Amino acid sequence: MILEHLKNNKKTLIISAAVIAFAVLLYIAMNPEKTDDMPVSPDKLVQFDGSELEEKKDGKLVWKLTADKIMLDPDTQIIYFDNPKALVYDDDGTETTITSPKGTLDRTKKLIQIQPQVHAVTDKGDTLQTDGTVYYNMDTRMIKGGKVIMQRHDNTGLEADSFETNSSLDKVVLTGHAKVTKGEE
Repeated sequence: MILEHLKNNKKTLIISAAVIAFAVLLYIAMNPEKTDDMPVSPDKLVQFDGSELEEKKDGKLVWKLTADKIMLDPDTQIIYFDNPKALVYDDDGTETTITSPKGTLDRTKKLIQIQPQVHAVTDKGDTLQTDGTVYYNMDTRMIKGGKVIMQRHDNTGLEADSFETNSSLDKVVLTGHAKVTKGEE
């Protein structure tokens, strides 16, 4: 009798199953899992207070990074920083200091990621400010990021939606709503 009842209501059962499956998918889509700022458990990290990292190439210092706190994920080898200060040295001798509240270094990708708010200044007096994340490619030695305001030591102002520059901040590519103004010297 139950088997016969199921055969007679096959269409109703299929529609009911489809509605339940849709409701489950809708619930999953509307309630995604929350993610932390740091994708790993803090208990897993090896922490160093007041440490520094540096990279040399052909005996010359390429960059040096100091931070209040440096934390290493032993599994991924990603390094996390609190209050990093990066000194980046260009081939022409220019030294650029980049500061921000947080950052990461991924040696596998050869990428330093510096979280907003980012401020950079060269020893020549050029400045860069952005509210977006800045990326330093350790292979190409190029710095790139989002919306930027730069002021050059010759009173040239640069603004754009995104940028890419060398570590001296003197070879700059601006993209999207770019504005260049030349001031009085």
